Amino acid sequence: MRLGGRTHWGLSMNRVLLVLIVGALATSSASAQFLPEIPKLPGTALPAPKPLPPTAMATLTNVPQQMLLPLPGSIEDQYGVELEAREALTKNTPEGNVFRFLPSTLLWEPPLAVKRDPRLQVLGTNLSDDRNSYKLDTSLGGTLGLFRYDFVGRDASLQLDIFGVAHTRFSPGDLVASDYRAGLPLTWKRGWWSGKIAYEHTSGYLGRSDVQALVIGSRQYQKDEIVLGLSRILYDQLRLYGHAAYAFGYQAPDRESSSGNRSRADLGFEWFDRKPTGFAGTPFVAGNADWRGDQDGQTNLTIQAGWLWRNPYQRFGTARVFIEHYRGQSPFGQLQATRETFTSIGFGFDY
Repeated sequence: MRLGGRTHWGLSMNRVLLVLIVGALATSSASAQFLPEIPKLPGTALPAPKPLPPTAMATLTNVPQQMLLPLPGSIEDQYGVELEAREALTKNTPEGNVFRFLPSTLLWEPPLAVKRDPRLQVLGTNLSDDRNSYKLDTSLGGTLGLFRYDFVGRDASLQLDIFGVAHTRFSPGDLVASDYRAGLPLTWKRGWWSGKIAYEHTSGYLGRSDVQALVIGSRQYQKDEIVLGLSRILYDQLRLYGHAAYAFGYQAPDRESSSGNRSRADLGFEWFDRKPTGFAGTPFVAGNADWRGDQDGQTNLTIQAGWLWRNPYQRFGTARVFIEHYRGQSPFGQLQATRETFTSIGFGFDY
């Protein structure tokens, strides 16, 4: 009987413990469903700071107000100021569309491997001549968005930009050649498609006096073009694009002003992660094939590969280090009849 009593008492205690455990688990599960959502800072995934307890606030009553403001340059400090500045340059139409002055991004981003496009870039090349064993190609310029019109609910936008750039080639102690370009692109974007129609002007000059002496009697290189561009992004990483252009104003050294010499076209691609990359960056590959009528339609090929850091929400938000290989006629207007093949190491900043 005592053994049986102990067994009965032990079974009762086990049942009590089992009920308590099941009840605790059920209470924990139910309370987990009603946990409050952690508040976030506006526009970020960062948790908002917890408010100070009343006792701590009481100790801050005598602290100067300047010490209670957000740290200069912090997210809390910049977010509201930047949002207010953008809203001051934004107007809404009665239909709900949005007009912006000085938009912070571009609808058409200049392709990375197009050598004539505006950017900040330095290329140290192994291109040699009878005087020097290397050259330095630089680009100094950029694109600025002027006006944007967003069609709300249709995922479509129009934007007018302006750009300017100076492409120069240096040998040690000398300026070899320079091209100066400017233009007004009217761009559009709908989903993953984007395009442009632009007026673009190019003027080319020679640098060294001894090189100029070789082309006495030649005309200055100059073009005024209408340019069409079309681009498509695939899988959020691969961009395919093409240009077609016709020069309604044209003159070039030792070239006729014929319709065949006035046209040009190119096709290209670029592959990289188009989202913000952070400090780690991302690899990229880009290529472009260019055909120009004033170079008898020969193929000019540019291939680039390197590492890229990107913040697509600010001006000049792409920095990259890369290796480039070029083969074809010279990209500089006054040297267009010169055949060049070179490999370079470069770094650049793109919009």
